Amino acid sequence: MRSMYIKLFLVLSLTLPALSFAQALDNGTNLCGVPVCNIQEALKALKSLNGDQRGMYAINMKAAHKDASDPKVLENLYVFANEMKTLSESLNDEDWVLRAAIDLINTVVFNLAKFSEVDGVKLLQYYEQFGNQASRYGLISYWQNQLSSLEDVKTLEHLVVFADGARKHSIKVQDEDWVARAATALITEITVKLTNLDPAHEGVYDVELTEASKASSSLSFDRIAVLDSSSSKNLMVVFINSRLRVVVYSYSNAEIVGNTVSGLYLSNGDAANRFSFTFDRASGEISGAIESTRNELLEFSGNQIYSTRSVFAGNVPHVVTKNDVLGSLAGELAGVKGTLTVRSFVENVYSATFISENGSLVLNFQGKFFAKNGVLSLTSSDKLKLTLALRETANGPVWKGSSFSLTSGTTSAASFVPKK
Repeated sequence: MRSMYIKLFLVLSLTLPALSFAQALDNGTNLCGVPVCNIQEALKALKSLNGDQRGMYAINMKAAHKDASDPKVLENLYVFANEMKTLSESLNDEDWVLRAAIDLINTVVFNLAKFSEVDGVKLLQYYEQFGNQASRYGLISYWQNQLSSLEDVKTLEHLVVFADGARKHSIKVQDEDWVARAATALITEITVKLTNLDPAHEGVYDVELTEASKASSSLSFDRIAVLDSSSSKNLMVVFINSRLRVVVYSYSNAEIVGNTVSGLYLSNGDAANRFSFTFDRASGEISGAIESTRNELLEFSGNQIYSTRSVFAGNVPHVVTKNDVLGSLAGELAGVKGTLTVRSFVENVYSATFISENGSLVLNFQGKFFAKNGVLSLTSSDKLKLTLALRETANGPVWKGSSFSLTSGTTSAASFVPKK
């Protein structure tokens, strides 16, 4: 009998710690609201297991929480998964065990980046913690797919900060080129959407070069035009000599990060160059520079003299639909009377042709229609921007707005009578 009690005591002494460790590794969501109630106790329990068991535990954790969206749960998993990784490294676990912990971290980080409040700096921190380029590309791709549903300007500005940092990080860690290109594409897409939602930057600027820059430039510029091209060139920025009506520098796929607009031109047949300028939304003042292989630095400053934003201002006279804009509108563009015919052959893409009364002037356009604002935004051959808004006047509703040229930097009024 005595020997039986001794055996029972020995069995209990061996199983009780195991039971305690097992409890430490149980899902604690129902008990404490997060998967791991006591991280240190859970780590002690994991340390008592062998490498294969630790690896399987990480795999099972990932499977159980791969769809988690609660930030509190994700933060708990994030801390624990990183501690698991450190433990496996210290115990010299096999590669697959370490990879299992890293995969758990990547899954948690990805979900944090998806379901936490959008913050550009935090998103970049998550991006930098991914252990492989596939995960990094996955996060870029996720936000590309979300763009169509995003309408908040602040959220989009945060995403530009993230994408800009992601591009730099992928270049730094030597990801394959397509990862950085995806980040660049995300910046471009957001830039166009920002211009559509808040076209503060789009318009014409009067600028002046510094005296030193005038001396080093063979052909100076005094005007800048910025527009959403509604084509593959996306945001275009053109530097113009308005007196000679000559384009001195031209950039496509320019980017907006906060209040900074920048662009790059690379060529094996012409001087490579890049520009950057900052824009004050309140005053319209800008200052910046162009750096070229031909010139040291061309510095300039000036003021916005026309903004597409002015057309977007105001309220629609009634609920506006695409039926209000599709068809033929009689009116006037830059002092020339004629008819603007608008069609939509592809969803959310609007094509138009303006023909003067005598038929001597024909302009073809493509662009977008913003029903909420009652605004039609069109571009012709990446050289002329026409923006019209349906607004109430003393004579009833009118499509009124303006156009501006990328070759001369000049603006003109436009107005058309709505369909009856």
